[in-house]
Amino acid sequence: MGVTATGTVPHDCHPKIRRLFEYWRSIHPAAGLPGRQHFDPLDIPGLLPSLLLADVAESAGAAPDFTFRLIGTQLEVFFGGNFTGKPFVSAFIKARQSQTYIDMCRILEDRRPRWRRGLASFVQNREHITTERLFLPLARDGTTVDMILGVILAKVGDDAFD
Repeated sequence: MGVTATGTVPHDCHPKIRRLFEYWRSIHPAAGLPGRQHFDPLDIPGLLPSLLLADVAESAGAAPDFTFRLIGTQLEVFFGGNFTGKPFVSAFIKARQSQTYIDMCRILEDRRPRWRRGLASFVQNREHITTERLFLPLARDGTTVDMILGVILAKVGDDAFD
């Protein structure tokens, strides 16, 4: 199991999670959500290895999918490869059943951040690893979520999150 928060991050979240959340809030326009045009990766260089950026791919009558536009170098190691340009559902085991996929879909509906700490059940051979992650909605037009910005940190045993 894991612990999830919607709309905010808990007080005991990792400092990198807090940093991305605060950055996202700082780029928020007066009305609506921030979009890719507001996000500059150079503003948060210490987070780049753990960042992901996913495009939303929706088609009428079909479940949404997410295509990775950017995967940080630490995530490439954790995922076991570079998934840039690949759809989420084809890159991971049990992708549509994972809490990660469920949370990403919920962001499309309610346009609110999703934080989670729990096991990495969607990554093969990593199911025993605890992750802490934050997914944030981005909307070019301020309303329709068309990208998800995220940070994922991994923890093995008693080792600290990286």
